[in-house]
Amino acid sequence: MDMSSWRLRLGLPKATFYLLALCIVVYLLQVVSANMLHLRLEGVFGLSVAGAMQGKLWQFATYQFLHGSPFHLFVNMLMFYFLGSEVERAIGIRHFLTLYFLSGILGGLGWLLLTYPYEGVCVGASAAIFGLLSAFAVLFPQRRVTLLLFFIIPITLKAWVLAVGLGVIQLLFTISPGVGGIAYSAHLAGALAGLIYTLAIFRPGLIADAVSKTKASNVRKRNERTARRNTAKRAEVDRLLEKITREGIHSLTPRRT
Repeated sequence: MDMSSWRLRLGLPKATFYLLALCIVVYLLQVVSANMLHLRLEGVFGLSVAGAMQGKLWQFATYQFLHGSPFHLFVNMLMFYFLGSEVERAIGIRHFLTLYFLSGILGGLGWLLLTYPYEGVCVGASAAIFGLLSAFAVLFPQRRVTLLLFFIIPITLKAWVLAVGLGVIQLLFTISPGVGGIAYSAHLAGALAGLIYTLAIFRPGLIADAVSKTKASNVRKRNERTARRNTAKRAEVDRLLEKITREGIHSLTPRRT
């Protein structure tokens, strides 16, 4: 059975299928290389501060196809399987690939900047997948998504709630000292990249509406403050006129400043 037949059987669009397959193949190469050749591909193709400073810019792309363990690969590919197919069908293969690699590259850059001078190695497709999650939430905000908490407890959330919730979690872990082992900063940066790209290309109206609502809110608040000041001034004038009527103009005393 050829690759096209496998793709049709899995019901996946082209880019999603081949990216998923490439991640699996690369991980198998990692295992074979480490066990048979005693060569760890992460050291060459994983993203690191030292590699970036040495000009190994290819690492921003190649780190996305490496994974640290079978579980790491499984979780990422499971998310990618569901998110990738929906997003690719919605925006087309060209925008999908741009979104995927842009989120991955900027996610890697975010990890690099926020962890410098940490000397670890970043691997995994998580940053790109978080970019897809943001895109999914923008494109299908009301779509209900069911998660298995701890792989046991089913929880159903709207897509935008899920994306915001996971984003907040990544932010909290990113700023928490002593939390290591997972590139939370890469997840967060990838999610932001995917959000901005999808909003700018496919939902520019949402940005315009948000700006318009913000301006309208600012104008309304400014008008309310002006109205309160005018009311206070009128009340003061009324009080003074009443005092003049009651006690005469000589009852007024100059205000000291």
